[in-house]
Amino acid sequence: MPERRLSGHLRITASCDENGKTHLSRKAYQAPIHISKPYWNGKALLLNVMSPTAGLLEGDHVELDVVVESGATIALSNPTALRVHKMGTGEATWNQKFSVAKNAFLETNPEWLIPQAHSRFEQRSQIDLEKDAQLFFIETLAPGRVASGETFAFSSFRNRLELRYDGSLSALEKFEITPEDNTHTGWATAFENPFYISIYVVSSKLENDTPLFQALHDLQTDTLLCGSSQLNHGPCWNIKILSPNPVEVKAVLAKIRVLFYQAIERPVINLRR
Repeated sequence: MPERRLSGHLRITASCDENGKTHLSRKAYQAPIHISKPYWNGKALLLNVMSPTAGLLEGDHVELDVVVESGATIALSNPTALRVHKMGTGEATWNQKFSVAKNAFLETNPEWLIPQAHSRFEQRSQIDLEKDAQLFFIETLAPGRVASGETFAFSSFRNRLELRYDGSLSALEKFEITPEDNTHTGWATAFENPFYISIYVVSSKLENDTPLFQALHDLQTDTLLCGSSQLNHGPCWNIKILSPNPVEVKAVLAKIRVLFYQAIERPVINLRR
């Protein structure tokens, strides 16, 4: 087993003061994670999370612990793609935990995760939401460095997500893509170079007939698939998007994001990208 190169972390708590302003009451980070100066726009706190390194290398490990206290509103934005580089027999790992309190709001908005040829990556996400918490949580995955002719050339990608609402399990999603074993064929059958986005949306203001979900059918094209499903427990839904065109995927994501904010009656947070 190769020695780990970097063991980084991000540990933050977003709190709400007596004036309704969200601030970071806890903040600690270590490479390969770096954060920008938090930006308060009068309604929400924006925090850019970046990697000052070239990406993740064999043996790198990252832990995220994000707590959003009651009344706080925060968006975590990753303005640059996360690249997972070529490896030997080891892997890189990314474990993240999010805890969102009653009447708090969290958005996570990463750029593309790009597993390059012969890379191995595992991501684990645990999301715990109190009743009346709100969430807009994005996962992204590119098929590789498509512009360089790499499509599903990575060795393995493993993903596990667990979402709990008001103490009960709402979603447990696990999948592994090992192109050598043809476990990517479900995606590649739809499109040759599919870019994938998964969005978990949670709010007690959402219903099945919310325009957000009704609009998904209209957003589909010959080169883009999208759909939603309500989860097992609570006001929780999952939206998935698949397309060979990353620009089209991001355009649809932007429309879905606006519709979500309209549905929950919050101003759209400007990510300042």
